[in-house]
Amino acid sequence: MKKTFLNKNKTLIGLGYEFLVICPHCSSCAKVIALDDPSPYVANVRRRFVCTACGATKDKVIKANGYGQARVSYESKANYEVILTGDPCDWYFQLPLYLQIECSGNTLWALNLEHLNYMESYIEAEIRESHPYYLSVESRLPKWMKLAKNRNEVLRAIQKLKGRLNEKS
Repeated sequence: MKKTFLNKNKTLIGLGYEFLVICPHCSSCAKVIALDDPSPYVANVRRRFVCTACGATKDKVIKANGYGQARVSYESKANYEVILTGDPCDWYFQLPLYLQIECSGNTLWALNLEHLNYMESYIEAEIRESHPYYLSVESRLPKWMKLAKNRNEVLRAIQKLKGRLNEKS
């Protein structure tokens, strides 16, 4: 039986409540979490960087509303300012994402484990529901990730990232 993916219409904005990042102090996996509303488009909200390996923490209050200034995208060729291309990082402290790996000549990245699992379920599906919500994760994935010829390589890369997470726990 072929694996099927039904659109759940999750967005990168909705998954931005937690970022797994590389700690600048010890290079371990750390987190950037939302203490208030997780949307990057809300002003006067608190974000916290915390590393359980070395104990480093830092808080930041996001003063400006980011709406209209930057949009979340996988693609660097968008016609607006993009906040997650090039060197994928969190939106607030600009720390590099822990879940990133070279794949098919590109960088595969995920914000957190939920994001990684969601992409995996989409990539491994042989039958995908058509007409996803235009801002959903699945509608915004780059073409190279969606191609059947890259499926096995992308899934291997996702497994490597999951293995990296298991090593840290």
